[in-house]
Amino acid sequence: MRVLVFIGVVLGWLCLLASFFVGGAPQQAALAATACAFAVLPYVAFRVSQLEDAAIQRKVFFEQSYKRLQELVEAQQAKAE
Repeated sequence: MRVLVFIGVVLGWLCLLASFFVGGAPQQAALAATACAFAVLPYVAFRVSQLEDAAIQRKVFFEQSYKRLQELVEAQQAKAE
């Protein structure tokens, strides 16, 4: 996924450079917008996937912590009896 971000940045730079060599403001604006899209959209997708992975890891960690805590409570209760 990280490679797609770098490819998007390169394509964005190429579009931005091309916008300096076209005639007319509408073409320049369209290429500049395309450059932004190539640079921003892959980054956003990559960041969303990172955040989703982090959320899954946090959920697994909390589940394991809760399970271990329950085991400790049960052991303590068995010891008290």
